Amino acid sequence: MGSFNPWAIKITNVLVYFFLLTANVYSVYGPESGSPYVDAKKTYITPAPFVFFVWGIIHFLFAGFVIYQFFGQATETVVDGVGWQFVFISIWNTVWLALTQKDHTILAWFAILFTASHVSYVYYKIRYKYPAISLLDNAFIHAPFSLYHAWIFVITVISTFVAFTPEVSDDGPSVLVTVVVIIGLLVLKSTAVSYVEFGKGDVAGALVIAWALYGIFVEQDSPAIRWTALVLSILTLLYSVKPFVAKHVFGRGGEERAPLLG
Repeated sequence: MGSFNPWAIKITNVLVYFFLLTANVYSVYGPESGSPYVDAKKTYITPAPFVFFVWGIIHFLFAGFVIYQFFGQATETVVDGVGWQFVFISIWNTVWLALTQKDHTILAWFAILFTASHVSYVYYKIRYKYPAISLLDNAFIHAPFSLYHAWIFVITVISTFVAFTPEVSDDGPSVLVTVVVIIGLLVLKSTAVSYVEFGKGDVAGALVIAWALYGIFVEQDSPAIRWTALVLSILTLLYSVKPFVAKHVFGRGGEERAPLLG
């Protein structure tokens, strides 16, 4: 056990969880117009609004996280693995929400980069130093951070395009913008593959990206962009089930036998 006070970390985790949850709910249903998910600047990589409902799953799992952390078997991973990072994550994520809602796109981009750095730190630390030893570990520690890591990466890509590329227009994207968007889609697909190949069979993260790619297909009108997104979404989905097929159909071992949710 590290030098941190376990109770201080756990109680603060509860407080910042409700802080982030309230900020998300307020950003969508509050009196101010301009939801960062629905009403933000539309670019040629913006997914359909339904994609953002993945937040609901993440918040539900993090509700389990802030409850499960009080169980004895979770203390070491929460205190030494996650530490104060969940606090920083929640604060930076909320800052991103506020800046995006106010159309401060460059500042919002920096905020989401800070968020992603903290999420990545936790994701890799608990995955490789504090592997799940029970179903509850998988469900309420590893799964929420797997989903969150992939989702924050998606948001980072979206925010990058919001900050540095033109808004959707009736004229459609230029050749340069189309090429840049397709590169962005390929980056998303490559990241999903890395979850499966190098993330010990992290199917949860890969599925989040497949979902986002499908949402881009639904939302966009440019044939080159939308059909590329659909093909990559299908390929990502098929690749995501690779560990499951390897384990339950072919009975292969090794890394592909790792837990599918974390």
